[in-house]
Amino acid sequence: MVTRWSLMLGMGAALTLSAAAHVRAVDRQQPALQGSGVVTGPVSYPQQRALLNRYCVTCHNERSKSAGLSLDALDLANVGQHAEAWEKVVKKLRAGVMPPAGRPRPDRAGYDGFVSWLETELDRAVVAGPNAGRTETFHRLNRAEYANAIRDLLALDMNVSALLPSDDASYGFDNIAGVLKINQSTLERYLSAARTISRAAVGSPPPGPSTEEFRVADDARQYEHIEGLPLGTRGGMLVRHNFPQDAEYLIKVVLLCRVS
Repeated sequence: MVTRWSLMLGMGAALTLSAAAHVRAVDRQQPALQGSGVVTGPVSYPQQRALLNRYCVTCHNERSKSAGLSLDALDLANVGQHAEAWEKVVKKLRAGVMPPAGRPRPDRAGYDGFVSWLETELDRAVVAGPNAGRTETFHRLNRAEYANAIRDLLALDMNVSALLPSDDASYGFDNIAGVLKINQSTLERYLSAARTISRAAVGSPPPGPSTEEFRVADDARQYEHIEGLPLGTRGGMLVRHNFPQDAEYLIKVVLLCRVS
């Protein structure tokens, strides 16, 4: 029984190893797919390196550095190490502008296969090492820094203490990003301050001429004294108007006479 079980375990281990080897072999020969899902044929790193050397490195190398790009210095086996440069390559290839007109090009299957393979490698690099971008606390200007910035940029000495809310402090300092948070009310105060400061910086536009008309009601009594007018007068019209600035104003009176 021991021999039989040993034989069965040995066969099971052999089958497992054989299956794992088959999976790895299939993974190495996995066809590259275009964005439309069309299979372009099996690809591998040596094939992509050879295609790159033949059609791209002839111009984009350490000696010529066309467009400031050197592809022979980049490790194609580790695309994620220079993801930004390979992203530029993908954009140019997807637009069909590289290689330029008149230069040798690979066939369509090889061209699309290389682009799809490169995109897959970039996606794999992102999954392996995701970059969340900036995670630090956003640091806004406190009131003193804001006033200094306005003074340096616009040559205005503004009393920002009356425009902005007071800043929170931590360990005796009011310029620590962790406590200089932005909420809706703070943002609204900063926007209001910006409007006030911009008006002070550029000035108000010159006012244009305006016209206002005041009419006496048709049923107004014109045979009695109107309060506010000089004593001994009857009828007329009393108008209270705010003149916005010192200027010359034209006042025109139109009288309508009724003939009985």
